[in-house]
Amino acid sequence: MDVFALVVLCSVVAPALASPIDDPSVPDYDSPFTYDYKSLRIGGLVFAVVLFIMGIVLIVSRKCRCK
Repeated sequence: MDVFALVVLCSVVAPALASPIDDPSVPDYDSPFTYDYKSLRIGGLVFAVVLFIMGIVLIVSRKCRCK
């Protein structure tokens, strides 16, 4: 049973080890880093809107205990 498991494991791992190095799906870690400014801008705007709405809800939901 152990030999069978070893053969199956090796047959699964072997194609991954034999993959070409110039595979476009593998990120190039030596290339300079660049930001995705569109996603960064959209994420920042969504974060700002959520904080703004939470602030408005907090101010409106506060009960006035004036005497």
